[in-house]
Amino acid sequence: MKNLPKINIALVDDDNDEKFIFQIALNDIEIQYDFNYFSTPNDFIDFLNSKKAVKPDIVFIDMHMPQKNGLELVQELRREKNFDQIKTVICSNSVSEVVIQAFKSLGTSDFIIKPPDLSEMKNVLKKLIEEYIGT
Repeated sequence: MKNLPKINIALVDDDNDEKFIFQIALNDIEIQYDFNYFSTPNDFIDFLNSKKAVKPDIVFIDMHMPQKNGLELVQELRREKNFDQIKTVICSNSVSEVVIQAFKSLGTSDFIIKPPDLSEMKNVLKKLIEEYIGT
């Protein structure tokens, strides 16, 4: 995967522990990346609206967050012309078929069940990055 171009990755998740696991997994798959972490959907939207922001190539969004859940964030992204093409991956401990269909209707790129360990997280990230960015 070292031959892939540098990619911009964002994570929106209210659990700071998820950020550390995510970053360790990214480092282990040996890609060149810029990473931005946001603990709230509103922080992510504020970042995207800032003049300095570089839009992420792919954003991983936790489904269950206070104030605004993952579905609401994706809906907001899809309403904005500048953000509607950002690849979105929903991360959750569980996702029902109804929720998956709602996200598909909004053009969400993928859904992942949060892997129980670092090794599996690394494999999931590697697959998604190869699929959405490397091709």
